[in-house]
Amino acid sequence: MGTQRWPKSLHSQGEALLGGIRAIGQKKGAVDRRFIRGIGTWTVYRRDIHRFVEFLQRAGMRDLRQAQRVSGFVRTYIAGRGQTLRDAGGSFQTLEREISALTKLSHALDVYAERHGGESAADIRTVLSEEKAQWRTELAARSGGYTTRAYPDPEGLYAAIPDGGLRLQAKLMGETGCRAEGVGAPARGSNPLTVANLLGMGTDPVSGEAAGRITVQEKGGKHTEHFLKPETYRELEAHIAEHGQLLSPYRTFLRAVEAAARATGQYAPGRGTHGLKHSFAQSRMHEAVESGLSHEEAKQAVAAEIAHNRMDSVDVYLR
Repeated sequence: MGTQRWPKSLHSQGEALLGGIRAIGQKKGAVDRRFIRGIGTWTVYRRDIHRFVEFLQRAGMRDLRQAQRVSGFVRTYIAGRGQTLRDAGGSFQTLEREISALTKLSHALDVYAERHGGESAADIRTVLSEEKAQWRTELAARSGGYTTRAYPDPEGLYAAIPDGGLRLQAKLMGETGCRAEGVGAPARGSNPLTVANLLGMGTDPVSGEAAGRITVQEKGGKHTEHFLKPETYRELEAHIAEHGQLLSPYRTFLRAVEAAARATGQYAPGRGTHGLKHSFAQSRMHEAVESGLSHEEAKQAVAAEIAHNRMDSVDVYLR
């Protein structure tokens, strides 16, 4: 495993491994995707990794470079963290962040092995992927008890709205994270979506897939750009071509969403139309992480799409 000096302390070993993938401030594309470029990501992941190191220390580990042995402890650790979050009513997003941190640790082990020789950490990522799939279902199931404002089944909710225009507005909220005023249903005044809001087809910056682009005016007159599924964009185009605009009174839109929520078993006081914004934030966060963004980068991307300037404001939507 190399002849360079290797720290005896597990925590110091963790620092040494993380140092090997530190690329703070460097531009995306200029460094290996496995490296950590953001100081916020570094701070959060470092804390999560040291928590895991404490667990390994209690389990009797002496050398983090033993990747195969580490992988054997990962499942037990994540299972314990998942159970703790479930009992405390915590969110899957918290566990997802910790899994992302341990994925970075596995990358650090691989980078070390490439430079100095040693064991591959691929098995660690396999275990993390399996645990992630299990706990996404396990923790998401709590939404049936309304521990989150997000709708558990937004697609089912859309389908339960009989009016085509109102159904389209709900889809737009769920797919873009707009507020109700951004989809033509402001609580006061009039703010219709017209042909001027259509920007044509483009590429989703998170998924890299083809997407329809729209611009909307939201609370405080703020203009934001959003990305839609191509079929939803075509539906919006067709609606505007036929009716000239997409518009409804807010109370009409709210009643349609709440009726659909009751019909699909998703109703909860206070969930309302804003629950669709929560649904978007949670699904978009997952999509961003799956696309390779770090947890902090994903939060920043979601914050921009839901028209919030501060990254930590996203936490409200991820609970």
